[in-house]
Amino acid sequence: MHRGVTIRNLAHIESAYGTATALTVRHVVHERARDFCARESAIMTRTADQIVVLIDGAVPEDVAKAHAVCSDHSMVEAVIAALGDAPVFASMGPIRAAIGASIPTCDGAPFDPENEASVEMRMGTRKWRTRYARDMEIAGELLGAMERDELCFRYEKVCSAMDTESVNYWEALLCRTGNGVPVSAGKWIPALERLGLVSRLDRWVVTAVIDTLRAYPGMSLGCNVSIQSATLGGWWSTVIETLAREPQVAARLVIELTESAPLTDIDAVADFVRALQQLGCRIALDDIGAGYSFVRSLMILGVDIAKVDGGYLHQARANRAARVRLSALIRLAQTCASHVVVEHVEDEEDLGLSQACGAHWVQGYLFEPIFIAGLVQSTSEPERD
Repeated sequence: MHRGVTIRNLAHIESAYGTATALTVRHVVHERARDFCARESAIMTRTADQIVVLIDGAVPEDVAKAHAVCSDHSMVEAVIAALGDAPVFASMGPIRAAIGASIPTCDGAPFDPENEASVEMRMGTRKWRTRYARDMEIAGELLGAMERDELCFRYEKVCSAMDTESVNYWEALLCRTGNGVPVSAGKWIPALERLGLVSRLDRWVVTAVIDTLRAYPGMSLGCNVSIQSATLGGWWSTVIETLAREPQVAARLVIELTESAPLTDIDAVADFVRALQQLGCRIALDDIGAGYSFVRSLMILGVDIAKVDGGYLHQARANRAARVRLSALIRLAQTCASHVVVEHVEDEEDLGLSQACGAHWVQGYLFEPIFIAGLVQSTSEPERD
């Protein structure tokens, strides 16, 4: 078997920091690949921007078995972790390499490394370089906090608009606790998305939520996952294997897809949604009305839960036309998903307005967020309609 590995942000690093830094990153990643191959009895070769990892192993003659061998994404996950989890320390500070790895399809065609290369993003202006460097600093801070075990969750309940004590599930919202006081980490996540590094954080979030579900069997929990991470393979293969073995956990897990970046392969995301649903998980599409091409995503992906962006509710507070828009958006979402949630309900007036516009489920600061101790106490109440 062989894997094609790329440093997807190498050109970005060169544009932002210069050729010397890019060469340092490439050298360190290549050395990590060499060490990985030595441990795994594999062979490494490379082109200008590709690393090809050749893993010695007999390929069965049976086509189905051969496909299963070539679809073993656990090794891809191991390659990505070995080459990219740790930062590269350059002269201006730690740099995070975005590692991409893939298994070429088993169709008998020769492997062409150039065809496996990632498409480069537009770059080069001073403004872009400044933002990229700042994004890298933010990524280093947030991923460093993750590595130091300085992340936690606060939980917001998704509850019935008519009976707020009836809880559908609790959304786990990421917080950073470096100074001892939990602070929402949401504002930093777009930086990781722009760098192509958000999958590393998403993996931690999903794993942590599954661990919590396993520890507290009375809970149903949801967590945010970037649309960039919603593809089968890689670390998701390990998660899927876990959920397949533990259906009682899968049935209480809600994956909330955040479409804060353009959706380039909706078919791949639809495959992801179906695979998780077949395991018993529910899938939510977050921020309906605010994301990219949300109507297309809502109609094609077949999600279980549609969450209407709170901006529509806030506009509807003082504007009849905005209330009509909110009602229409809720009705549209109800034709595509079994549950529709209005977000950012902040007071009783918002709750009444949501009800008047047709909402069945709501979420927001009206229902004070809690941490794990309070959540455990709340799970004695029935959840999920």
